[in-house]
Amino acid sequence: MRSKFLRLDSRDFFKGMIVAVICTFITGFYQLIASGFTINWVTLKPVVIAAIGSGVSYLTKNLLTNSNDDFMYYDPVVQPE
Repeated sequence: MRSKFLRLDSRDFFKGMIVAVICTFITGFYQLIASGFTINWVTLKPVVIAAIGSGVSYLTKNLLTNSNDDFMYYDPVVQPE
């Protein structure tokens, strides 16, 4: 079962970490090519910012999505019979 509206589970954090790592790899590779393969804080700062931003964005999206993948809707209440 997926996490409920306004809740996160461990699977959400794991997937958020994967998104952040992929974003870090892509941004870092681009920065290395653009800077002539020099590694310093000026080169790494955009990579760190992009990684944090992508991870937080993914977790925020999952926080605001219910278990039916509806964005910004509460989970439907099941009435007992």
